[in-house]
Amino acid sequence: MRPVEQNEVAVALDVGGTWTRAAVVDEFGKVLWRNRVATLRDQGTEALIEQLAQSVGQACDIAAPSSIRGIALGMAGPLDPRTGVLFAPPNLMEMDGVSLTQRWGDSMGAPVLVGNDATLAALGEYHYGAGQGCHTLVYITLSTGIGGGIVVDGQLLQGASGFAGEIGHTRVESNGPECGCGSRGCLEAVASGTGIARQARARVARGEASLLAAEVSSMDAIDTVDVFNAAARQDRLAQDIVGKAARGLGVGLLNVLQLLDPDLIVLGGSVSQQWPVLAPVVEAHVAEHAMNSHFRESFKVAVSPLGDDIVMLGAAALVWDTISQLSAYP
Repeated sequence: MRPVEQNEVAVALDVGGTWTRAAVVDEFGKVLWRNRVATLRDQGTEALIEQLAQSVGQACDIAAPSSIRGIALGMAGPLDPRTGVLFAPPNLMEMDGVSLTQRWGDSMGAPVLVGNDATLAALGEYHYGAGQGCHTLVYITLSTGIGGGIVVDGQLLQGASGFAGEIGHTRVESNGPECGCGSRGCLEAVASGTGIARQARARVARGEASLLAAEVSSMDAIDTVDVFNAAARQDRLAQDIVGKAARGLGVGLLNVLQLLDPDLIVLGGSVSQQWPVLAPVVEAHVAEHAMNSHFRESFKVAVSPLGDDIVMLGAAALVWDTISQLSAYP
């Protein structure tokens, strides 16, 4: 990264299927201000874009306009990093075909950059989190959906069309639950927060015996935390769902390990907080199925220390990296 100028900041947004977070971040990764609102879904594209513009405006009001070097948004879904156009994002369908880079142009008073949220989270982890010092880092977010990002020697690995890292839509269970992308058995359908809760709701609604049936006000109220709590109390239905999530994650992480041979895999998102529960099954799968001792011994997983700020820190890092790249070619 380039040397920081006094008071320079980036405006960074994390636009997810549940929450939209905004922050003002300096080049050292210090969050100077943050805010979050529930993502405005099911009210149409224009309503959501207006909400995002308001979040950017709030952040810009905090920082002096002359100090803002860029605005970057991490969006929950596959997109073209060159144009910012999103392609059928499963958890943010209101933004299908939309590019805020093109839509806003110069109207925000600073360059507007857009990236996949999990991809940018990997960049944030590399610069400011557990991935510092890594040669090859893989970041995976286990949240409303499941996404991933890959950093090699400080550079994002984005693929020919910008879709690299979509581990959530790799298939880990034959004839598994339906995924928001339209396929079945995707890791996202099996092990994301949305997927875990959806499976529990469906099975309880079918009349399967579970503590969950008596402890929630309605089927729609069952969430991921409820499922893990019930599993901890030996509820068989919840244990089955959590077990399938762990086995699916084991398949997914082993594939990542043997495909990319990373120094470290970092997990983020709400479901990553359940890693102590999931880890024994995942680690047993890797130990049993890894092709050789190198992969068994090099399998290293950490839970991100950056919490809910990670995508915003990655978005800010994108601003600083872009400025650095531009300054290298006067």
